[in-house]
Amino acid sequence: MKLFFGLKSLKDKLENNFVSIRKLLPLGMEKKKDGKEVAKDREPKLYQPNEPDMAMWQVSDLLVPYNTYFKSPTAKLGAIKKGLQPGAINDLIDITGATQTDVSRWLDITEPTLRKHIQNTKELNLGISEHIIQLFELFDKGLDTFGSLNEFKNWLKHYNVGIDATPYDILDTITGISIVMNELIRIDYGVTA
Repeated sequence: MKLFFGLKSLKDKLENNFVSIRKLLPLGMEKKKDGKEVAKDREPKLYQPNEPDMAMWQVSDLLVPYNTYFKSPTAKLGAIKKGLQPGAINDLIDITGATQTDVSRWLDITEPTLRKHIQNTKELNLGISEHIIQLFELFDKGLDTFGSLNEFKNWLKHYNVGIDATPYDILDTITGISIVMNELIRIDYGVTA
């Protein structure tokens, strides 16, 4: 049998694995020397996610209740007007990895007020609700852009020439969050600095 382009050695390699001459073997089958097809003796492997994968899934799970607000401006407006539950502050702290000091600075409230909001059962006010939703949306986009929450957090804490600021320092205003969001979109499209 004549093979083109010197593929004889490739044919020999593949023949014993999963390809027979003009015939593909089903997955999990191999060809023995006597020409018979037999099933491979393999133990199925269980998927073991590594630590970064687990962290990413945990963050994604925390963002699930807020995802509808990212997709629909009407849903976002309704949630803002109704007010988020106080647990949203804890979710924000968990997702961002920020301290209560940082979160209180972003939300323009004192730390004792932040702690009262966390312990309270009453919905958060309009301004705080809007700011938290915008931060959730930003972290969702950052996770999407960088593929890792740690990479995104690292990026947030370094000076960025494109916005002429450290992104972490401008998250205290809706405009600052919007600037950082636009920079993430630029990164997605490969337009940096």
